[in-house]
Amino acid sequence: MTSTDPRQANDEPQGDEAGGAPIGSAWTLVVEGEEGWSADLEHAAPVPRAGERVEFIGEDGRRRQFRVTEIVHVVQTAADERPLVRDEQSSPNSIVTDGADDDPPRALRAGLPRVVVEPIEEP
Repeated sequence: MTSTDPRQANDEPQGDEAGGAPIGSAWTLVVEGEEGWSADLEHAAPVPRAGERVEFIGEDGRRRQFRVTEIVHVVQTAADERPLVRDEQSSPNSIVTDGADDDPPRALRAGLPRVVVEPIEEP
Protein backbone atom coordinates (compact mmCIF):
# COMPACT_ATOMS: atom_id res chain seq x y z
CA MET A 1 0.00 0.00 0.00
CA THR A 2 1.33 3.42 -0.93
CA SER A 3 0.66 6.41 1.29
CA THR A 4 -0.15 9.72 -0.36
CA ASP A 5 1.07 11.60 2.73
CA PRO A 6 4.64 12.79 1.89
CA ARG A 7 5.42 13.02 5.62
CA GLN A 8 5.12 9.24 6.06
CA ALA A 9 8.22 7.23 5.26
CA ASN A 10 7.95 4.20 3.02
CA ASP A 11 10.32 1.68 1.51
CA GLU A 12 9.38 2.38 -2.10
CA PRO A 13 12.10 3.90 -4.33
CA GLN A 14 11.81 7.66 -4.63
CA GLY A 15 13.39 10.34 -6.78
CA ASP A 16 16.01 9.21 -9.27
CA GLU A 17 15.91 5.63 -7.89
CA ALA A 18 12.32 5.39 -9.18
CA GLY A 19 13.19 7.02 -12.50
CA GLY A 20 11.96 10.45 -11.39
CA ALA A 21 13.71 13.67 -10.58
CA PRO A 22 16.39 13.50 -7.88
CA ILE A 23 15.38 14.42 -4.35
CA GLY A 24 17.15 17.70 -3.68
CA SER A 25 19.11 20.10 -5.81
CA ALA A 26 22.45 21.81 -5.89
CA TRP A 27 22.04 25.19 -4.18
CA THR A 28 24.02 28.26 -3.19
CA LEU A 29 24.68 28.95 0.48
CA VAL A 30 24.69 32.71 1.13
CA VAL A 31 26.05 33.75 4.53
CA GLU A 32 24.95 37.21 5.65
CA GLY A 33 26.74 39.41 8.15
CA GLU A 34 30.19 40.88 8.60
CA GLU A 35 31.90 37.77 7.24
CA GLY A 36 29.46 37.45 4.33
CA TRP A 37 30.35 34.87 1.70
CA SER A 38 28.63 32.44 -0.64
CA ALA A 39 29.42 29.05 -2.17
CA ASP A 40 27.66 26.52 -4.43
CA LEU A 41 27.10 22.91 -3.37
CA GLU A 42 28.97 20.43 -5.54
CA HIS A 43 26.09 17.92 -5.58
CA ALA A 44 22.35 17.68 -4.98
CA ALA A 45 21.07 17.88 -1.43
CA PRO A 46 17.67 18.66 0.08
CA VAL A 47 17.02 22.40 0.11
CA PRO A 48 16.63 23.51 3.75
CA ARG A 49 13.57 25.46 4.85
CA ALA A 50 13.44 28.85 6.56
CA GLY A 51 14.08 28.46 10.28
CA GLU A 52 16.18 25.29 9.94
CA ARG A 53 19.81 25.04 11.03
CA VAL A 54 22.72 24.46 8.68
CA GLU A 55 26.02 23.26 10.11
CA PHE A 56 29.22 24.16 8.28
CA ILE A 57 32.37 22.17 8.99
CA GLY A 58 35.47 24.13 7.98
CA GLU A 59 38.76 22.73 6.68
CA ASP A 60 40.18 23.04 10.19
CA GLY A 61 37.33 20.91 11.61
CA ARG A 62 35.59 23.79 13.39
CA ARG A 63 31.80 23.67 13.25
CA ARG A 64 29.69 26.77 12.71
CA GLN A 65 25.93 26.91 13.02
CA PHE A 66 23.67 29.03 10.80
CA ARG A 67 19.93 29.64 10.73
CA VAL A 68 18.15 29.75 7.36
CA THR A 69 16.40 33.12 7.00
CA GLU A 70 15.06 32.79 3.46
CA ILE A 71 15.12 30.71 0.31
CA VAL A 72 15.31 32.53 -3.03
CA HIS A 73 14.27 30.43 -6.01
CA VAL A 74 16.04 31.63 -9.14
CA VAL A 75 14.78 31.45 -12.72
CA GLN A 76 16.44 32.78 -15.83
CA THR A 77 15.77 32.89 -19.53
CA ALA A 78 16.19 29.51 -21.20
CA ALA A 79 19.24 29.04 -23.42
CA ASP A 80 17.21 28.85 -26.63
CA GLU A 81 15.67 32.25 -25.79
CA ARG A 82 19.02 34.03 -25.43
CA PRO A 83 21.06 35.38 -28.35
CA LEU A 84 24.04 33.39 -29.57
CA VAL A 85 27.26 34.38 -27.83
CA ARG A 86 28.83 35.41 -31.14
CA ASP A 87 25.91 37.83 -31.70
CA GLU A 88 26.26 39.48 -28.28
CA GLN A 89 27.73 42.96 -27.93
CA SER A 90 28.73 42.28 -24.31
CA SER A 91 30.31 39.29 -22.56
CA PRO A 92 28.10 36.23 -21.95
CA ASN A 93 28.59 36.66 -18.20
CA SER A 94 27.24 40.20 -18.11
CA ILE A 95 23.66 41.13 -17.40
CA VAL A 96 21.80 41.91 -20.60
CA THR A 97 19.84 45.17 -20.34
CA ASP A 98 20.36 46.42 -23.87
CA GLY A 99 16.87 47.49 -24.83
CA ALA A 100 13.77 49.08 -23.39
CA ASP A 101 11.63 47.10 -25.83
CA ASP A 102 12.75 43.65 -24.64
CA ASP A 103 9.91 41.16 -24.84
CA PRO A 104 9.18 38.99 -21.80
CA PRO A 105 10.73 35.51 -21.97
CA ARG A 106 8.68 32.63 -23.34
CA ALA A 107 10.77 29.90 -21.73
CA LEU A 108 12.63 29.81 -18.43
CA ARG A 109 15.05 27.48 -16.75
CA ALA A 110 15.72 27.03 -13.07
CA GLY A 111 18.87 28.44 -11.58
CA LEU A 112 20.41 27.37 -8.29
CA PRO A 113 18.21 28.24 -5.31
CA ARG A 114 19.91 30.61 -2.87
CA VAL A 115 19.74 29.54 0.79
CA VAL A 116 20.32 32.70 2.83
CA VAL A 117 21.59 32.10 6.38
CA GLU A 118 22.77 34.10 9.36
CA PRO A 119 25.25 32.94 12.02
CA ILE A 120 23.83 31.54 15.25
CA GLU A 121 25.65 33.16 18.15
CA GLU A 122 27.33 30.65 20.45
CA PRO A 123 26.38 31.17 24.14
